[in-house]
Amino acid sequence: MVRLKYFKNRYLVSKYEFIHRINVFCKRVARLFIFCIVGICSYQFVQAQQDFRCAVRLTFDSDSTGSVANYVLTLQLKNTKGRNINGASILYKDSQGQVLGNTFLECLRNPEGIKPGSYGDCKVVLQRVDGEFLDTFGTDKWTEIVNTQLSYLNEIQYCDLLGFSY
Repeated sequence: MVRLKYFKNRYLVSKYEFIHRINVFCKRVARLFIFCIVGICSYQFVQAQQDFRCAVRLTFDSDSTGSVANYVLTLQLKNTKGRNINGASILYKDSQGQVLGNTFLECLRNPEGIKPGSYGDCKVVLQRVDGEFLDTFGTDKWTEIVNTQLSYLNEIQYCDLLGFSY
């Protein structure tokens, strides 16, 4: 039997011992790799997009054209990041989880946004029905438009948080 010799720590090691140690090393690296992959996947599941409750409010205002109806989407957020949050990108969904649309929410109630560890209100005007509709269609049609849009936008129940603006 021919024995090839390899150097290891100033001792001569047989070819079979060397191959055995390489196999053990490869198995350990493979286990570590699998452990890391499982850890990363489970972290992704924990960090997966989470549905937050959000709602549309109807607010009335006036401008140069007359009465204005604003449909404002609001979301309450806690800043778990290490810097101030100025906005949030979201998908808004109905109660069944179907995506109805996407938008960017402004979180600038304070000039610096939502501070780390704090809660804050983020909002955006999704739609606006202004006084020109009132002048064009009359009070009854304007009221019908406002109520129809409100019933459609009241279907928004959940928001999926996609990311932040700092």
